Amino acid sequence: MGSITRRDLWSTVFQGTSHRTKVSGSLDEYTLPLTRLQVQHLLRRASFNVTHELINKYEGKKAGEVVDELFSNADKNISPAPPFFINDRIRDPQNLTGKAKEDEEKKVALHRGEYNYTLGSWWVSLMKKDTASFLEKTTLFWHDHFATQFAICNNIPAILMYRQNDIFRKNYAGNFRTLLEKISIDGAMLLYLNGNENINELPNENYARELMELFSLGVGNYTEQDIREAAKILTGWKVTMFYDEHVPYEAYLNADQFDKNPKLFMGEVFNANYEVNEKNVYEYSVRKLIDVILTKKGTEASRFISKKIYEYFVYANPEKTDVTIIEQLAQILKNNNFEFKPMLKTLFKSQHFFDDLNIGVQLKSPAESIIGFSHHFEYSDLYTRNIMMSLGLEVLNPPNVAGWKGYRNWVSTKTLPATINFLKEILSGSSDAVLGSWIKNFSGYDDVSKLTPAILELFLARPVNASRLKKYQSVLTGGAPDYEWYEIVKNQEQAGQRVRSLIVEIIKAPDYYLF
Repeated sequence: MGSITRRDLWSTVFQGTSHRTKVSGSLDEYTLPLTRLQVQHLLRRASFNVTHELINKYEGKKAGEVVDELFSNADKNISPAPPFFINDRIRDPQNLTGKAKEDEEKKVALHRGEYNYTLGSWWVSLMKKDTASFLEKTTLFWHDHFATQFAICNNIPAILMYRQNDIFRKNYAGNFRTLLEKISIDGAMLLYLNGNENINELPNENYARELMELFSLGVGNYTEQDIREAAKILTGWKVTMFYDEHVPYEAYLNADQFDKNPKLFMGEVFNANYEVNEKNVYEYSVRKLIDVILTKKGTEASRFISKKIYEYFVYANPEKTDVTIIEQLAQILKNNNFEFKPMLKTLFKSQHFFDDLNIGVQLKSPAESIIGFSHHFEYSDLYTRNIMMSLGLEVLNPPNVAGWKGYRNWVSTKTLPATINFLKEILSGSSDAVLGSWIKNFSGYDDVSKLTPAILELFLARPVNASRLKKYQSVLTGGAPDYEWYEIVKNQEQAGQRVRSLIVEIIKAPDYYLF
């Protein structure tokens, strides 16, 4: 059990996926009682964490019951306590002098800088705590889909990034139409894709292009005229962080900068034959724009977003059977007026999802590998955020508007050894005595033949074969006969030292990086 290499990982991936052409093509509900392995599979795809408590709770239950509970738990937690700075109000320093100006400049710097890191730490904390629900993992999906970087030329204030995150979590399994409407005048997005600068005299097409290319339809399903006209339809929207300019952090309309001329978008005429105010422009321009996209291009939109959801939750490199499943999911989404929950529930309850060939075939992102590990040990949420950043996944700051490339891009000769070192660092935050105490939560902890697979169950997506299990048991006992573990475990520090050795071996294994 030496160090992992990129070749080791790919051979493991290819071995695990070589027969996926035989995967079940049925979205019919899986009705047999769930095995421990299937429960783990569902929990790993729904959240970042697996615990014995949840595996034991759901083992033997039906998929429909468990999936419904995971969604119900998510629905109950869409409004977590916000970060401490959320009610800060700031005046524009340019309108002040002396110490008052200096004080406000310091506040601005905090909100554009440090507080974004604090917000990332806040979110990581929620990810680590979220177990029996779909909430945080789906919120991360939407953050990746509607990618917004806080670190631009003039950093986006943290409160705006928080408000965008709040949109994603409150609509995590809601309606695609609602998400597209809200994100189109979201303050962070207005700053990121220049919507704040989109005015009638000089329309800015950045957001209009990405709205169709990356957020709703995909390349080839719109024209350049559609982009130009959509940009005009979305003119005039502004956002500020200063309460002496307007209501801070809330999008508002500058009616003088809204294009009142007729626009022709996807064959639909947009006339400003109404009183031009914020309410009417939102209703008859923004909402109508999204309605036209989803009405005229409903098939394309449902297929586009269903494919992204499938790649994120099931398998990142769809094959022939997967494409058929995606088409069925898209039809369910469209039939339900773009409500996601019916489609998501169908997927997660399906025979296809629980097919053995879909278990342990997805590459972990830094969120899965780091948060799923740190959940079990004491470690700073801010440092966890920073580790993920070092590995290429900085929450609230994706690399560009297309989000993270994911899949094989998570694995490189740089990130593999770095991940192992970071996991060791997280583990080092727990003393041997703490690790020796940790295993006492496991049933049969004083029996090495029970404890070893129980630890493996938390960190590997599939059971290991008998030969590997024996090797891991030997690591745990330090090479001593298995029966001596009963005495070793009585010394908490010695037991913790052996547990540490076992976990270090686990994180070196190629299949640690699959889920």
